[in-house]
Amino acid sequence: MTRFEEFRRGWLVILACAIGVGVGLTGLPFYTFGVFINPLEDAFGWSRSSITAGMMVLNAGTLFLSPLLGILMDRVGVKAIAVPSLIGLAIGMLALSYSGGSILHFYAAWMLVAVLGSGTTPLTWTRAVTASFNKMRGLALGLTLMGTGLASMFGPRLVQAAISAGGWEAGFRAMSVFVLLVAVPLAFIGLKSKRAASDHVSDAMPATGLEFRDALKRPAFWLIFVGIFFVILGQSSSTVHFVPLMRGRGVEAADATQMMVALGLSVIVGRVLVGLALDRLHAPHVARVCLVLPVFALLILIFTSTGNFGLLAAILLGLAAGAEVDLLAYLVGRYFGLKSYGKIYGVMLSAFALGGGLGPVLTGMAYDAAGHYAFALWAGVGTFLAGAILLGTLGKYPSFEISAKTEEVLA
Repeated sequence: MTRFEEFRRGWLVILACAIGVGVGLTGLPFYTFGVFINPLEDAFGWSRSSITAGMMVLNAGTLFLSPLLGILMDRVGVKAIAVPSLIGLAIGMLALSYSGGSILHFYAAWMLVAVLGSGTTPLTWTRAVTASFNKMRGLALGLTLMGTGLASMFGPRLVQAAISAGGWEAGFRAMSVFVLLVAVPLAFIGLKSKRAASDHVSDAMPATGLEFRDALKRPAFWLIFVGIFFVILGQSSSTVHFVPLMRGRGVEAADATQMMVALGLSVIVGRVLVGLALDRLHAPHVARVCLVLPVFALLILIFTSTGNFGLLAAILLGLAAGAEVDLLAYLVGRYFGLKSYGKIYGVMLSAFALGGGLGPVLTGMAYDAAGHYAFALWAGVGTFLAGAILLGTLGKYPSFEISAKTEEVLA
């Protein structure tokens, strides 16, 4: 199958998955969380560490459910997981709008979002795309994961508008409605059942690779696991707290969310550039280059005390955010194959969730203790460097035994 044929047959899958990953747990809830910090702080007097603990609750659900979901997805297919999970995500967001006044109710609503929307993580969407593309897999993943860029670009601004019009409750309700009216229909139409998907891609991407138990014995597994944890620890901290950090430096709410638009646009650019680079360069080389960018972003924020350089920092953070999920999906596919992709990626996503949950809370605790973000910014520099080193030291891609027919198809 030619590259053009792959895209002709799989473009609707990319569209459905791009919207799915954009509204999913690592998309819209993540990139809009910071917009809610100041309104909730003003409404209920909650501390920032208490508010951002909601992100930890959200990621705790992903942490424990992702491995199980990966096993189930390998058996029943993507569509059977994705559509009900999107509906559940909308229900959870609606529940959030009724959770005010009690921090425990707030946490319970986030847990509901995590459980009901557990099938909206990149595990689901990258599984569909990875199975549908081979020769242009990197670019296909990049285009799909542009959905998070769109979420970070437009989500905070639109949610801020909803909050300004109807309070913080309206922000959650607006997201719920968007998921139901846009994401659910696209997933229903664009994704195929397990049998139909198998017929569609059987010639394109045979399920070769390692069993999960064999993958655990590879050093690459643990380098990726720990490396992605450090990357997301730094990325989640800097992204979730970006708006309140800028607000603390005298930037108006509208201007701070406008910087998030720039961040989102750079995420989109980063997705495409990283996707193209992964199809042409060794993935660890790409990782080293991409993960140096947020180090510069945080150094800019450390050595400046006003919001003047916030836009540049947002752009650099966005370019890095345009790399992490793409890299994870690509590395899992190349180093371990597709045979146990769901289970392996699910476990990797647990590391992703752990970093994503801890980062904002630890940063919130550092702010509450010191009254500023200086220590957290320096810690972020260290975590990004650690991730770059670990992912940058991966070796050559392994080769998996495949049949003569498969070799002829992939030639």
